Amino acid sequence: MNIISWLILMLVVVLGTVGQLSLKYAFQSSTSVAGASKSLRDVLFSPYFWVWFISYVVVTILWLVVLKTIPLSQAFPALGLTFALVPLASHRFLQEKVVLSQWLGIVIIITGVILVVQK
Repeated sequence: MNIISWLILMLVVVLGTVGQLSLKYAFQSSTSVAGASKSLRDVLFSPYFWVWFISYVVVTILWLVVLKTIPLSQAFPALGLTFALVPLASHRFLQEKVVLSQWLGIVIIITGVILVVQK
C-alpha cells in the first residue's frame, strides 16, 4: 500500500459525492415552471446527468485500481465517507438543512472510518 492508492480512494469518495449531487441537481433543474416534471429525455440531456454518469464510470475504474493495492477490509469501509460528505455537500451546494442528529451521525461515520482503516 502506498499513499497514491489512498489518494485514489479519497478521489473515489469525492467523485461519488459529486455524482450524487449532480444527479440530484439534474432532477431538480428538470422541473418546469409549472411544477410538472419534464420528460426523461430532458433529464438525460442535462449536463448534470452527464456529470453523474461520467463520475460513476471514473469511480468504477478507480475502484478497480484501489482494490489491487488496498485490502478490501480497509477500502470498503472508507467508502462510508461518502455518507458523511453527501449531507455536507448538500448543505453547502443545495442549501439542504442538516440537523443535529445528522451532524452526530457524520462525526460517528468519520470516527468509525478512521478506526477501521488503521492497521
